[in-house]
Amino acid sequence: MTDIWKNDKDFKEAIGSFIIAFSELEYGLVFLCSMTEFDVRKKDEYITKYLGFTFDRKMQHLTEFISENLEDLKPIWQKLKIEIGQLNRERRFLVHGFMAYYLPHESITTHVKENGKLTTKKQTLEEIKSFINRLHHLNTGVNGINGEFHTLFTKTRIDKWNELVNDKNKIIYRVNNKIISEWKGNEKTTA
Repeated sequence: MTDIWKNDKDFKEAIGSFIIAFSELEYGLVFLCSMTEFDVRKKDEYITKYLGFTFDRKMQHLTEFISENLEDLKPIWQKLKIEIGQLNRERRFLVHGFMAYYLPHESITTHVKENGKLTTKKQTLEEIKSFINRLHHLNTGVNGINGEFHTLFTKTRIDKWNELVNDKNKIIYRVNNKIISEWKGNEKTTA
């Protein structure tokens, strides 16, 4: 027999964990957006601007910037974009959908409007936990938005910046106290 109170608690914890992990992903996207501004030295000033963007607008902005300026990252970004899109769809159901949830059941049913029609989705606790695992991987796993991809994007963007400016305005990019930017000159300026 199912312990309905434990089941209720487990669903709420899983949905809360999903929301937090998705929020971490979205903030990682905000940081990447801030690096798209011309003067990367002022990236912190642009965080607020991109926090105000909708999720879709952040994704579109990054896609356009990568396509136009960081062509080498495009294949990685395309794969990330697909995974992000799938998890964003799940987020719509879990966060923005209206829910029919009955304690003795082992699943929740959510409804969202898609293309003018009501779409219904039933999700189990195990499915929600699998979404959380996918989000964690997307955040910090191979090519994670807040991990390897963050570092690669930042390095590539700084290297592009350094190609455009004189030595006085160039940036050295360090990760774990190791210089990874192409320009390793003047030790005064770091990111």
